[in-house]
Amino acid sequence: MTRLVQPEQVEAVVGGLLGAVDVDGGPTDEQTRILRAITTHVWSRPDLDLGAVRPLGPAEVAGAIGGTDAVRRFHYLLVLLELCRHPLTEAQDARVREYASALALDGMGLEFCRDLVARGVEAARADHDRFEVNLRVPQQEVQLRSRTLHDDLTDPELVTQLLAFERLPEDTLGHALTRFYADFGLTVPGATANVLNYAFVAHDMNHVIAGYDPVASGELALGAFQMGMNDSETSWLLCLTNLAIHEAGVIQLGDIAPKTGTLARDGVADTFARAMARGIACTGDFGVADHLAMADRPLEQVRADYGVPPLAG
Repeated sequence: MTRLVQPEQVEAVVGGLLGAVDVDGGPTDEQTRILRAITTHVWSRPDLDLGAVRPLGPAEVAGAIGGTDAVRRFHYLLVLLELCRHPLTEAQDARVREYASALALDGMGLEFCRDLVARGVEAARADHDRFEVNLRVPQQEVQLRSRTLHDDLTDPELVTQLLAFERLPEDTLGHALTRFYADFGLTVPGATANVLNYAFVAHDMNHVIAGYDPVASGELALGAFQMGMNDSETSWLLCLTNLAIHEAGVIQLGDIAPKTGTLARDGVADTFARAMARGIACTGDFGVADHLAMADRPLEQVRADYGVPPLAG
């Protein structure tokens, strides 16, 4: 897919991001770790010493990358780094807003962070819920977008349809989905009441194709992967949701308990950055594909059709 930051822009983007986290005594260890991982794995610059890069101010960054695709990636990473400061401070948010203003940035991630700092967790959750409702249909599995959930928000017919995939050959996407549910003890979408059941089907299919486990690090990786495949508003919402649950620790989704600082755990920042690089390397966006129509196809063929790189060990 599109590589938004060109090689000649990397140092300016890194300098701008370093400037954006230069508050409260400088970047935290976690912020430095995730930025170094992205610089290494996404931009292929392991040689770039973050300690030697000059932090750039808002106007300098705007002058260096303004009007280019790199601004979109800078926007996303700006929010990511803000959410990686624990606790999130007024100084950090104010600094981020200076860069957002210089680059004319706005949107759900910045609003989420702003309200989290200024108005608290409940306001941030309300923001997220509003974003999710506005983008609910694009998250849903393609064939299910016209289907109506039962009054209690279940869909027993969907459960039957998904479990029937167990009878498909073992190498197929559909059979792999049933193993995914069994191996991780997950409830099949439609079995319990949830307005997001049709979105869960697409989400679970994407887990299977990308190869990430449904654990905190895997959820964050899948979000980064999908942002790499397609920098759409829907991909950004899915990634932001994962960050809100597993990094900022302010959203609870079903039985998934909120967690703080997952990206600070050993190896997780590198997994996240490698996932984004894998997404960028794909030749198409399977996140919005008709997964149910592909259920009887070999999983490896589906991956090949979208140019999905192998998952590093």
